[in-house]
Amino acid sequence: MIIRFAEIPPQGLALEIADQSWFPDHELERHGVARAAVTLSRDRERVIFAGWLEATVSLLCDRCLESYRHQVDVRFSLHLELSGRGEEATAYGEIEHACSREEMDTIFLDDDLVDVADLLTQQVFLSLPAKNLCSRDCRGLCSACGSDLNRDDCGCAVEAKNSPFAVLKVLKTS
Repeated sequence: MIIRFAEIPPQGLALEIADQSWFPDHELERHGVARAAVTLSRDRERVIFAGWLEATVSLLCDRCLESYRHQVDVRFSLHLELSGRGEEATAYGEIEHACSREEMDTIFLDDDLVDVADLLTQQVFLSLPAKNLCSRDCRGLCSACGSDLNRDDCGCAVEAKNSPFAVLKVLKTS
């Protein structure tokens, strides 16, 4: 769904997204229905894109490689602004802009179009964890035989590695 800045009425525009086509099903496995609602409002030359989205996705644990379900529940507020206003071109013809602290949640657009589906997809990916863990206590895989240590101990001997920090173990803590 693409909306022009000029199509947003002065009182704003509220959308409840029932269509599932915005969800990146080709990159994430979704369980159930993804829900989203957004509001678009004008603030002079800017559009404020705010709302929430909820979905359940499958991720692979980085330690044990098992699939687990992750609940995506995110609230967002973004400022959309046309780029190229008031900036000067560099010697190579590129436009540079130094972002202030207030502009860190601003997305600069080339055209006065709001691609609602693209912005929702971005918010899904931004809400995913940096480290995928099925649980905080995940023990991962055995480095020797590859067994899942969450299910049972494999019996492989744990060999102490020669670490430069091994001498710290003998220090007294008093």
